[in-house]
Amino acid sequence: MKKLLLGLMSVTVVGTSATTVVACGSEKFNNQIYLVTDAGRIDDKSFNESSYKAASDFSQKILGNENKAAYIQPASATEANLTRAYSNAKRNGAKTLILPGFHHTVEGANKAPGIMGEDGSTILLDSQNGGQKNQIAFNFRGDVSGFYAGMASIVVSINEGNYDKTNNTISLGAFGGISNPASVDNFIVGYLASTYVWNEIKDDAEMLTSIGIKEDELDNAAKIEARKAQNDYPEKNSDENWFSNSFLVGQARTVLTNITNPTKAAKPNVMMAVAGPQTADALSFDNNWKMVGVDTDQALSFEKEASAGRFITSAEKDLYNSAILGLAHTPEWKDVKVSDADGKETTVMAKADKMYNTEESKFLVADEKGEYKPIEEVATDGDWTGNDVWVNGKASATGKNLLTEEINEKISTTFTPEALTSASIELFKTINDTTNGYVPAKEGDVITKTIINEQVIKAYADSIYRK
Repeated sequence: MKKLLLGLMSVTVVGTSATTVVACGSEKFNNQIYLVTDAGRIDDKSFNESSYKAASDFSQKILGNENKAAYIQPASATEANLTRAYSNAKRNGAKTLILPGFHHTVEGANKAPGIMGEDGSTILLDSQNGGQKNQIAFNFRGDVSGFYAGMASIVVSINEGNYDKTNNTISLGAFGGISNPASVDNFIVGYLASTYVWNEIKDDAEMLTSIGIKEDELDNAAKIEARKAQNDYPEKNSDENWFSNSFLVGQARTVLTNITNPTKAAKPNVMMAVAGPQTADALSFDNNWKMVGVDTDQALSFEKEASAGRFITSAEKDLYNSAILGLAHTPEWKDVKVSDADGKETTVMAKADKMYNTEESKFLVADEKGEYKPIEEVATDGDWTGNDVWVNGKASATGKNLLTEEINEKISTTFTPEALTSASIELFKTINDTTNGYVPAKEGDVITKTIINEQVIKAYADSIYRK
């Protein structure tokens, strides 16, 4: 590899160290669409990989371009590195940037929209828009995904005998990478709220049947208590019993050691790593517990482990459809003429909507009164820029996940997406109320609190189910 200045060549670049290098090989890329990671890699089997696949499928399947999207992998998530990446992408011909991860608005200071200017747009995945007119921000209700994954973990584990039979408990373990209330910690809030709800409903045989407990397990299920693995809630948002403080693979050993320390936790029956590629760390650390993936259906990425029955489900964010539809609803792309599946002329927006926007009222925005409406009712011209778009969560029930479609359907019918959305809205009100201390009240404030606490989790559970 030869080290080259980015500005000299319109090709994809890979951040491998403090120096950025040009990817070798003859592969060509569509430089009008760039994905910029927040220091992760596009083969992370999680957030970045799913987002990059979406960007490339938009290029190839929607635009009909033979090339994949271009990408930049900054060496680290510093403001200087991220700003340089945005500028280089624009210099290389980018019309639209795909930006997965909250680091783009934290360390990156939400500078990408300003760099792209009036001639370009940005698609922000998993952070809020911050008033940028040329940016679409997708916010994912990971707490909803977490709740569904947690309840699925309890049901599947009881049906399969995956619990501590000496004391009739099922222990749900979880840890985050770097704390963020709106995109990491909220997963764990929803996940652990499922234990509170389970303990409320376990004496109701009709309710247990409705969520998929086997008939011959009903009497036994009533005796089983669900709990968090860790004995105590985190004291701060860097607590090493709850956070690895990294999103890099191989960096979760300390937190996993703490979660398996019998003086600090009950041995987990199920583990969820809200840390992207650190699912790999959790899988290799202990071969006995079942896994809940995050962000994407990680059973598809860890095929060997999934084939061995390790994955119950994943707490999904719909990154793929969001990224494609975000691109299709920018001014740069929405009215571009393309051919549909029948060879007839159509627009990018119409083609993408037909292929990927198939679930009614999935993408919501808040109006001036704070009421959530389908974005189609707000952005009537099809231009979604300038909006915070909210996307509900789900649990994976495909392929080699232990969670079946039948049980998944039963859980989501009993605990409806509408009820979970209402709980999520209240959670985000709690997060965004600066008097609670979960987000900065002013620039420079240092936040040490986390929403992973009994008060917040119990309130979430109570808003879903209360006797």
